Amino acid sequence: MILRRTPSASASASLSPRLPAAAPLLAALGLLTLPLAGGCGKSSASEKLPPASGQGAPPREALPQISPTAVAEKPAGGTERTTGTTYPLDRAEVSPDMSGIIESVDVEEGTQVKKGQVLYRMRTRALGLGVEQAQAQLHSAEVALSAAKVEHDRMQKLLAQKATEQAQYDRVKAQYDGAAVAVEQARVALAQARRALGDATVRSPIDGVVTEVRKNAGEMATMMPITVVLVVENQAQLELRFRLPESALGALKPGDPVTARFEAIHAERTARVNRISPAIDLRTRTFEVIATLENQDGALKSGMLAVVQMGAAPAGPAASKGK
Repeated sequence: MILRRTPSASASASLSPRLPAAAPLLAALGLLTLPLAGGCGKSSASEKLPPASGQGAPPREALPQISPTAVAEKPAGGTERTTGTTYPLDRAEVSPDMSGIIESVDVEEGTQVKKGQVLYRMRTRALGLGVEQAQAQLHSAEVALSAAKVEHDRMQKLLAQKATEQAQYDRVKAQYDGAAVAVEQARVALAQARRALGDATVRSPIDGVVTEVRKNAGEMATMMPITVVLVVENQAQLELRFRLPESALGALKPGDPVTARFEAIHAERTARVNRISPAIDLRTRTFEVIATLENQDGALKSGMLAVVQMGAAPAGPAASKGK
């Protein structure tokens, strides 16, 4: 006798809901794979990549031919260009030799000054009193010296007559010598007071033009920290500083001409190489060149940008413009 197991009601009830839930998911996956399969087959059938080389490969594009004559050569005279900046030959940041209040400023930006010309004055009221005090101290020391001299001469005569002791004469002589030293000290103090009074008037150390006035009358100027009241520059000659690559190191030497063009004023000048830096900048692999530029007409200013070309400017109207 064969026994057959039939699923129970509960088992059949638990299996029946799973099949309907999974069937739509499988059907959707099948629909998605059909277009992909069709597309892949169509692409592989209709589009074929050509071989990279060998039979059937497309011809390579021909490279342009460059003849040796097409390479640009640097004409004689030098055409290497760079940019440079002008700097004053002499520059002085004028500060006082004393701390105090500025009494007056006698110049302004653009004023042409000569060496020794008064630029500004410091307040001198206290300094004047110091000179008067030093004069009074010198007069007092001179009176004391005169009295000590009279006593010294008298004791010297008494000593010669053996009317006094040597020890007493030595004391008087020491007083006389001390009075003489006091006079010298008073004279030095008076000279210092007069010097301080003279330092209150500040003069230009160079010929040039005032380019900056940083302080006005009534402001404080100190020696420490240093207070720069104004700046004077000598622009009759300018230094043109520019940098060249290391490869151009042998192309220039002191005395060689360079052409500087100033686009701001449409001027062109010829400068002479004055010196070449003995060191190469390790970061930029360049070296600095300093050329001297005449500026007697004052058309150029310090800090101007110049286009620098190696060699002298060619003769013609353009080269002479701005000279």
